[in-house]
Amino acid sequence: MHKCRNCKSAEKFVEILNLGPMPLAGGFLDKSDIPNEKLYELKVHSCKICGLVQILDAITPEILFENYSFSSSTVIPLVTHFENLAKEISSRINSESKILEIGCNDGILLAPLNKMGFQTIGVDISKNITQVARSKGLNVYTGMFNLEWVNQNYQFENYFDLISCSNSFPHNADPDNLLKAMYNALTKDGEIVLEIMYAGKLLEDTQWDTLYHEHLTFYSLTTLKSLLEAHGFFVYDAEIIPMHGGSIRVWASKIERRATHRMNTIIQTEQISNLNSVESWINFGKASIRSIDIVQDILGRISKEKKIGAYGAAGKATMWLNACKLDFIEFVVDASPLRYGKFMPGVHSPIISPDEFKKNYPDLVLVTAWNYLEQIKKNETNYAGIWCSPLPTLNFS
Repeated sequence: MHKCRNCKSAEKFVEILNLGPMPLAGGFLDKSDIPNEKLYELKVHSCKICGLVQILDAITPEILFENYSFSSSTVIPLVTHFENLAKEISSRINSESKILEIGCNDGILLAPLNKMGFQTIGVDISKNITQVARSKGLNVYTGMFNLEWVNQNYQFENYFDLISCSNSFPHNADPDNLLKAMYNALTKDGEIVLEIMYAGKLLEDTQWDTLYHEHLTFYSLTTLKSLLEAHGFFVYDAEIIPMHGGSIRVWASKIERRATHRMNTIIQTEQISNLNSVESWINFGKASIRSIDIVQDILGRISKEKKIGAYGAAGKATMWLNACKLDFIEFVVDASPLRYGKFMPGVHSPIISPDEFKKNYPDLVLVTAWNYLEQIKKNETNYAGIWCSPLPTLNFS
């Protein structure tokens, strides 16, 4: 029996979007892997009680993340983002503080924090990525952070002054266990900072392309605040940030603190916009299907006369190429060396480097990493063809 990950109501869900059998968004393939590729049903629901958007059927984390093909430090805007987050953290806590980063990837946040003098530890489930982090001299554990991890590493109980978790909190099918583990690992006045893709931007811009298997839950501030408070955390600050097309950064503490005006404003805006209404999410599902149909139709017609490539081999690319049946995409460009020479999940378009792209320009480029459109254009000033961005609205430039 499924229970809502926020309000714990049982089997009170409405299916808002069904994309059918889909490949894993990060399941990039070697040529030998293609015949054995597996597809998984992708259905998205909203809770009738609290409105939380969630994928109910979770895939084993080891399948999703054991050999992860995303190294954060290869994306320049992300490097800048985490350098700024490190500065924000340093303005809030003293330099002798101990910090834990959950889902630390290649150490993109740990590295600047270390330079500032903080004592840092990272945890990430991906073996290959944690090897990259350790090669930089960072103190990183391979594994899944949960109650079992804290119990096994008992020296870290009541140890950390701050725990950071950026864009990995919603990957967890058991947020209750995760939050209990965080609480146990923090000092008596410790706090957490979470960055998650924001349900408000998901709804506002019809960002259905983030709805893939590893993103299990899409929180509003209202639903996240409710969940955190149930586990003894006082949410006192929040802000909307541009990361990943629109995220929210939330600060919460084990001791009560006065809520900021900007946090209260976000809560009020969510109430006015009916963000946590099932009806809003039913309409979102309908708008998502329209978005898919439009891109499929227009690019399908263009492909009969023009050569089309794509830029950005991330999860969004997997979603666009497969949901829209864009099997005519000749290649996908990506900046991560972990992906060069591999093939896109589902459609099996080859992934090439930016250097290869410069040798073989197509007539049109679908920017599947549309949230980095301007940065990509700056990197590819010699390209004289047509750029196509599918969101927030389909646009050609």
